[in-house]
Amino acid sequence: MNTTVFTSRSTMRLSIALRWVGYSVLVGCLGCSRTPVAELAAKLTDADHDVRYEAAKKLEEYGPEAAEAAPALAAALSDPVSKVRYRSAKALSKIGIGASAAAEELAAALQKPTIQPKTRYYIVKTLANIDDAAIVALPELIATLQKKEDVKTRYFAAKALGKIGPEAQTAVGALEQARKDSDRKLRKAATEALVKVRRS
Repeated sequence: MNTTVFTSRSTMRLSIALRWVGYSVLVGCLGCSRTPVAELAAKLTDADHDVRYEAAKKLEEYGPEAAEAAPALAAALSDPVSKVRYRSAKALSKIGIGASAAAEELAAALQKPTIQPKTRYYIVKTLANIDDAAIVALPELIATLQKKEDVKTRYFAAKALGKIGPEAQTAVGALEQARKDSDRKLRKAATEALVKVRRS
């Protein structure tokens, strides 16, 4: 791996780890403030999977205001119940840049062959929302773009690679291929991403 890219990824991992600590402190103090978001985040570990599902579903409604629940939602991506994983991924996609603390978990989730297509879609969409923090999922994003799966998922993979920018040099081949896709929106996203990746 290119030394510069490796260093950048290591730096980004440290940055994300620090964000994790910040969010963990917030979640660790759930009993202090007991805001609505904190209450819902706490329910994501409830023994009843229906309670966990409803909590994730309600967190969607908070959008960016649910950022403090990002670590709990990230952990829920490994929930044994598929519908909880789906709702957690969807809730994370609504948070925006505040979901960057979940980057490692998002990347890990994409590595699981059993993840459902609709859940994969929201995971990749979330990665497209967290700017260059998505670099930790670079290999997974490239693989997603190259797969013959839902074009909307591939579209957001291209968007995410563009957000990573010059550090995503290894994605050039996959993006070039995506520029030839039959879907107009995917071609456009790949073309725009290539401009950002090739920017010095």
